[in-house]
Amino acid sequence: MVPLDATADERTTNDDRAAWAEVALVAFGQHTGMVRSRTGDDEVPFLVVADLLADLAHWCDRNNVSLQSALKHAAMHYQTETGSQGTQLP
Repeated sequence: MVPLDATADERTTNDDRAAWAEVALVAFGQHTGMVRSRTGDDEVPFLVVADLLADLAHWCDRNNVSLQSALKHAAMHYQTETGSQGTQLP
């Protein structure tokens, strides 16, 4: 179970965060038929992530949420969580 504010819990690791993302990706992939039981390897994870991001953009359009602002906010969390050593979301 994800804590209400996982960024404030010093016991939460980046492996925990990656595992939570895996759960979301598998659920999305299973719902869309792209994944049977896990994200797998090769291009499958890339395609699942890309499709989820596109669908999130559609959801943001319909719910008046700025995806760009959310990505900027996510980048700040990610950089803090990785000690600015992460290779994603510069």
